[in-house]
Formats: sequence, structure tokens, C-alpha cells
Amino acid sequence: MKKQFFENEKDGFYGTYYENPDGADCAVIGLFGDDPNDYMAKCGVKWLHKNGVNVLCMSPGKKNYSHVNYPLERIEMAIKWLKSNGNRKVGIMGMSTAGMDAVAAASYFEDITLTIGLTASDFVWQGFEQGDRGGCKEWPIPGASTLSWKGEPLPYMPFVYEHGTHFVLPESLLRMALPVGLKFVLRFIFRAAKEYPDACEATRKDIDRKLSAALKEWREE
Repeated sequence: MKKQFFENEKDGFYGTYYENPDGADCAVIGLFGDDPNDYMAKCGVKWLHKNGVNVLCMSPGKKNYSHVNYPLERIEMAIKWLKSNGNRKVGIMGMSTAGMDAVAAASYFEDITLTIGLTASDFVWQGFEQGDRGGCKEWPIPGASTLSWKGEPLPYMPFVYEHGTHFVLPESLLRMALPVGLKFVLRFIFRAAKEYPDACEATRKDIDRKLSAALKEWREE
């Protein structure tokens, strides 16, 4: 798989460009996790390649697990690079916190003509760090947003922590990440998947069909 790497200091954004081996003239910015070269990102790349597009995976930095005032200008720079390197259309796809990033970016940049937010919120979160601080895996940063624009934090909703089930992704994408034991793992993690396994699977398959159809329509219009 042909790849090209980008660094914040040199290129204005951090990411990895995965060129579709079958050729493509549309690209999707993939916000799939904490690093553009980790396992989940590569699963997202495989799924998008299957749907006929090039992929530019992005994150704040190498193994950077924070979500604190991420500059939207980095996505703007990435769009410019994609448009100047053979991609006539640019979309964006993100999941969980990065799904929110995708929706926010699409509201700023008109060159983004397809937006896919998987389990995305419809508001901007307060900025937070991830790691291990006295047994806490995530903690909010006072006065910080998850995103920034022109050096200023975007308005955000302060955190109220509550665990919930939100791992609703395309079925075939999940099976790339967990080719064996998918239902068992989901039942173990999520109560809804344990109590309503068939309904949850039907939901994932329906999302898969609809998103694949949307990508196909977007490429061909």
C-alpha cells in the first residue's frame, strides 16, 4: 500500500496518506483514532479503499491521545493538499470524539462535500486529556475546548461524565477490526449488545449499506 507521511512542523498537519491501489480521484479525511497508523485507522483505510476512495488519516500527533484545542487550520491545510494532488472531491469521516471533529470541520470548509460522523455528538466538547492520572483515564482541561480556530478555543459544552454505549459502526468495518468473536466482544462490553444482539447487528448492517451507498453516490455524481 502506497503511503505518504506528514508532520505538523513541516507540513502543517500530522497524518498519513493512503493511496487507493485501484486508483481514485476522490479522497476522504479519516479521523479514526489516536494515530493515523494504528490498527483502527488501518481498518478504516481498508473499508474506505473498498469503497473507491483515497484516504488521509489524521490525528493531533504521534500517539497523541489528547483532545485539547486541536486547530481546525490543520484540516484546512490537509484539504488544500488533497485538492492539489489529484483529488477532485474531499470528504471527511470520523468516529466518536473525532466524529464531532469531522462535523465541526465540515461546517467551516465548503470544500468538504461529504461528511460521515460515526457516533458523533452535535456539540463541541470541553477539551480533555487521556492517559493515567491517579487511576483516571480521561480528565477535562479547564478553559479548553476540543477544537480551536484562529488561536481561540471553539465554544464548548462542559463535561458531565457518564458511561454509555456508542460503538455503532459499519458491520464490515467492525469485522475488519474483530474478524473473530465480534458478537461475544460486543456483548461483553455493552449491555444493549447483550440484551438485543440481533437488533444491534441489524443496525450495524443497515449503517454499512447506507454509508457504502452514500460514498458511491458521492463519487459518481
